Amino acid sequence: MAKSLIWDAAAREHEMRESDHSQTPKERTILVLGNKNSGKSTILARFMDRTEERRPTTGLEYVYTRRATQNLGRDVAHLWELGGGSSLADLIDIPVKTSNIATFSVVIVLDLSRPEEMVVIFDELMTKVRSTVKAVRNQLKQQQAREVLNELHKTAWGKFGGDHPDKDLLAPLEVPLVILGSKYDLFRKLDLEKQKVICSTLRFLAHTNGASLQFMSAMSEGLVLRGKTILNHLAFGLPQSRQVLNDVDKPLIIPAGADSLGAIGPPPTLGADAHIQGKKPIDLWKNIFSAFFPQVTTKADTTEAPAADPQYAEAVVDEMRKQKDQELLRYKQATEKAAKEKERQQAAQGGSSSSKTPSKAADSGAARTPHGASAAKGKSKHAGTARQASNRPRQPS
Repeated sequence: MAKSLIWDAAAREHEMRESDHSQTPKERTILVLGNKNSGKSTILARFMDRTEERRPTTGLEYVYTRRATQNLGRDVAHLWELGGGSSLADLIDIPVKTSNIATFSVVIVLDLSRPEEMVVIFDELMTKVRSTVKAVRNQLKQQQAREVLNELHKTAWGKFGGDHPDKDLLAPLEVPLVILGSKYDLFRKLDLEKQKVICSTLRFLAHTNGASLQFMSAMSEGLVLRGKTILNHLAFGLPQSRQVLNDVDKPLIIPAGADSLGAIGPPPTLGADAHIQGKKPIDLWKNIFSAFFPQVTTKADTTEAPAADPQYAEAVVDEMRKQKDQELLRYKQATEKAAKEKERQQAAQGGSSSSKTPSKAADSGAARTPHGASAAKGKSKHAGTARQASNRPRQPS
């Protein structure tokens, strides 16, 4: 009887867990982009509590992390990191699919200590992200996946509410977007006026794109904890802090939808003599920021061979690669040796042929001379006979 009651209780517990979809293990995907050497790898390592030394990302790298759930399952977060700044932006297409777009998030890391790269990097990356999300959305339209499309629309506009004063001036991304300003410790060393320009411009970019904005530094445990909080929200759906800090003297924390154009204020001014224009407000802000900090484009460093990097070492694969490299070397050496031998043989045959040609010509000339003389002699004899015959008197018929 007791055994029956235990099994009945276990069955009811199983049914409750099956019916409670909120406890079903979930999978989410985060794509991390940004400046080269902006601290993307460090941010992910701190988020996963890894302490090993990180090397610069050479392409598109993938890792995953898991978190235990209440029903003894594990939620999974797929983490993609794109290295090289915007030079490898075409690889953004790889992790974004129709199957994961509803649980997909983007994190753009911008180095606060290098404002001369900030706007151009953000613009290039956001252009590619938007085109990729739009392509996936078009595929969903063709598949008539209305539920997913409605979810994307809700993600884009739900955080603003129906009565937000800036609603008609915004173009929020249809997946969650976070802008992380890294190296806040170095940013604090900049001139105060430059700090104000950077803060107001990033607030404008974040607000108009529907992004959360947060400053952090690997040198501050408090800021690292704040960064982990927002990544936990994206990766595992944990509650996000609604704290708002928009004072330039403090590290900014502004959740998506919590800012406004009125609070941000007008673009910075360069002076009475400066006349900077833009077709749209976003163009005006970018142009003014570029006037303060002329933008430069960085190129990807392709001098190092990723295959030779110790962090990618795999004993079995590396041994097979070594054998194939040796086979290739032997093949090249054999091919070069055969080509040289063929050239030597051709050169030897060419010298032999040229030495034999004059003697053949002489023999041929000697053979023709008697025949030619004989022919000429015979011709002369016949001609003389013909002349003699023509000189004879004709006999009467």
